[in-house]
Parts: sequence; structure tokens; C-alpha cells
Amino acid sequence: MNDTSPRSRKAGAISPVSRVEHAYRGILALITDGALTSGDRLPSEAEMASRFAVSRPVVRQALTRLEQARVVEVRWGAGSYVRDVPGAAASEPNFGPVRSLDEVRLTFEFRAAVEGDAAALAAERRPPEHLAAARRALAKLEHALATGSLGESADLEFHFAIAAASCNPFFERMLRSIQRPLEFAINLTRTLSQTHPPERRHDVQNEHVAVLKAIETGDPEAARAAMRLHLANSCKRLFQGPAQQD
Repeated sequence: MNDTSPRSRKAGAISPVSRVEHAYRGILALITDGALTSGDRLPSEAEMASRFAVSRPVVRQALTRLEQARVVEVRWGAGSYVRDVPGAAASEPNFGPVRSLDEVRLTFEFRAAVEGDAAALAAERRPPEHLAAARRALAKLEHALATGSLGESADLEFHFAIAAASCNPFFERMLRSIQRPLEFAINLTRTLSQTHPPERRHDVQNEHVAVLKAIETGDPEAARAAMRLHLANSCKRLFQGPAQQD
């Protein structure tokens, strides 16, 4: 005999948070998989509710989350649209325009290679003035974590300081040449982090701490690995949603 008690039904129930996350991931996938690009109109709320097997209020909550992260623009009465990626037209031609969230993923891949080597050189050379700048940025990130603010400017400041600490100006120049796409990616990941469990936000901070610690102790390989791990995890947190385990 099937157990139809309230206790059994409760055990198998899907929480509202899980339904919102399911819709959020589904809508984000429409964009990142290339089905929709900048300026495109998303399917109607009713269509997305049917597609993701959730209610329309759940779809609205998912859209609100994506609007806060500046991924979509909700025009009430006219539908929801994929926002243009800031910096698409302003990016340096050597790197090409960043026109979709899928290219944000490629930006993370590019950054892991470049910033990983910059961190390794920083660990070999350890210039005091640039390490001091990185420590100041890290302190600002700690304050942002404690106060619940985004800290996106401090995040960018930290990564520029590490690039400068390589004592090879081309690393910092390369990052600054794609600054607007970097700002978009950092703002997006830190905005969405507000929907993650608190321990996930502490993980992000701990990753920054690990990078600086490896540099300060003069361990190039550990610094390279820590930076690459941080950027890989940042990409996963962005595209896999708040409940996905690392």
C-alpha cells in the first residue's frame, strides 16, 4: 500500500526555493546556450511556467533575480528581454566583443590562464607596494562580506593588484583592456551570490585569502593553483546556481 500520509507527502515535496532555482537555471540556460542573445525577448511567463513545470509566480521570482543581476530587463506589460552585456562595443578588438553570457564563461577561462601566471610571478617577486594594495582590497572584501554589500569594486581592485604584483606591466594592461566585461562578470557573480547560502560567500572570500597567502609565502605554484581554482569556482557558481555543490 502506498503511504499517502501528510508526513510522506511532505518528505517528497519540492521547496519553493528549489522551484525558483529550477526556473532561474532554466532561463539562464536559454541565454548561455545561445538560444537567446542580447535584445531577444524571452518566452512569455506562461510559456516558461509550462516549460519548467512551475507556477507563474515562481517564474516571476526567477526573473526578478536575473533582473537584479542585470541579465534580463523586465518590461511589465511588454515581456522580458536579454540585456546587452556592458562593454560589448567598448572591448578591445584583440579580444573581440563580449556579446553573450556564454562569452562571459570564456572570459573566466581566459582569466584563469592569464591571472594564474600573474599570481605565480607575484609570488616570485612579492613587491611590497602591490601586495599592500592587495591586502587593502582584501580588507574591503571582508567588510563587504560582514555588511552584506556586493564589494564588486574591491574584487576588481584585488585582481588588478595581483596582476600589478607580477611586475610585468602587460598582465595588468591585458586585464584593463577587458575591464568592462570583467566588471560585468564580477557584478553578476557577486549579485547572484546574495541568493547563495552564507557559507558559499565565505568560500569566495577564503579563495581570495588563499591566493594572497600563497603569494606572500613565496609559493608560485600554489599561487597559480589558488588563482585558477578561484576563477574556475566563480564560473561554476555563476552558471550552476546557488544550490549546486562545488
